[in-house]
Amino acid sequence: MNETLEKIGINTDERYECIYTTIDGDGNKNSAAIGLKYFGEDDIGCRIFEGSQTLKNIQETKRYVVNITQDPMIFTKSTLDKLPKEYFTDDEDIAILKDAGSYIIVNVVDINEQKAENTPIDNDQSIFMIKGKIEKVVVNDESIKAFNRAFSGIIECLVNVSRYKIVDDEKRAEYMGRVIENDRMISRIGNKQSKEVMELIKKEYEKN
Repeated sequence: MNETLEKIGINTDERYECIYTTIDGDGNKNSAAIGLKYFGEDDIGCRIFEGSQTLKNIQETKRYVVNITQDPMIFTKSTLDKLPKEYFTDDEDIAILKDAGSYIIVNVVDINEQKAENTPIDNDQSIFMIKGKIEKVVVNDESIKAFNRAFSGIIECLVNVSRYKIVDDEKRAEYMGRVIENDRMISRIGNKQSKEVMELIKKEYEKN
């Protein structure tokens, strides 16, 4: 286990949502919100669907940066639009977020193309499994932890269960659909405690 990653909230049995930054051969920088899986030691990985600029840059340079941030604007702009250049450091050969709480520089060791399975995507689009080795971890602010995807799903379910008894049948069905989707996600990427919590939440929904 990498002790530095533990300091910023990253463990081997969970999945995190981070901002991946890459650069192409012409020096153009790009960012995207992508899940992070830590395998222990210096091994790290992610899954990226074909067609993304992040994937193209990683295939070209065999290098990327995982930025740890909880800034909602960065997540939004990285997903819906292009993150403006003022968000990046002035480095010319690597893309790093200027205000990241921490960042991890990763060297790619394997890119494996597969068909998407166990995801909400139902088409023939390929997904690329990317494995890498950590080159360097820089911690600027230990108080900013990696965003835990399973925990966010649990919070959503708890908010909805607190309203479940006072809404109409249509809204109840909507809430139950969200529980089912979060349960599917947590069963795949959550740790033991997260899965136990989801069982408690599902039982609470069944009472109503």
